[in-house]
Amino acid sequence: MRNASNLAVVPVDRSRVADQIFKDLRDSILLGTIPHGAKLPAERELAQHYQVSGPTVREAIRALALIGLVDARHGSGTFVTANPDVLVALSLSAVIQLGKLGAAEVLSVAGVLNEHAARLAADAATPEDHACLRAALGKLDAVESAQTAADAVRYFHGAIAAAAHNPLLSGLCRFLTDLQISFVNELAHDSIGQWRKISAGLKPLRIGLIQAIIDRDADLSAATSREFHLKAVKLFTPLPSTRKARIKDPKLDQLLSAIMMSRP
Repeated sequence: MRNASNLAVVPVDRSRVADQIFKDLRDSILLGTIPHGAKLPAERELAQHYQVSGPTVREAIRALALIGLVDARHGSGTFVTANPDVLVALSLSAVIQLGKLGAAEVLSVAGVLNEHAARLAADAATPEDHACLRAALGKLDAVESAQTAADAVRYFHGAIAAAAHNPLLSGLCRFLTDLQISFVNELAHDSIGQWRKISAGLKPLRIGLIQAIIDRDADLSAATSREFHLKAVKLFTPLPSTRKARIKDPKLDQLLSAIMMSRP
């Protein structure tokens, strides 16, 4: 791993020292000055560099760790672990929770983004992407449990998003897909029977969507993705739990927490 000890000297505003150190290190990580995998200088070295106390440095490092930019490993040091998916998830989770959004709002945005990803994928997908898309169909036909079904759905939507070759769009789609999967699991009580029923109902559209992308028909890809999303919502809305909760019930706080805890 690369070491990040060659930090430029930056004057620190003494009024909020830890915040300034946090912002300086955060910007260095996001700009790539301190690259992914790099080991941060030791606490003593950072304290000397910024001319502050050790506890002040620890406060800044703790803030970086809370937003997923670094990982403090006991006995080894602190390493940059910036992960775009984690950063996207943190930001979107905050928006959803602060806005008190329900599943309907989240699902509507997911549908629009998946449609856009399908359109872009029709133009940008490589032969390797096409192979992944075909493999995604196979995975969905071979599910044996609720977990393997969820993994297959995640792979399917992830393959389409990746084929769009837009990192921001891919990150957004992956997070919203995780949220959708968690919501369906909540309603279906991890029932493989329910997953298979939903999957079977979507299979013709799923096949048509992948074929449209492979055929590089952007308009058909977008239209099929839109139809796929609308039918998917209709299929899981009648699940038994939904009759009580309805699609507007914001069970998202618990789901968001579970998703965030499962991320690396």
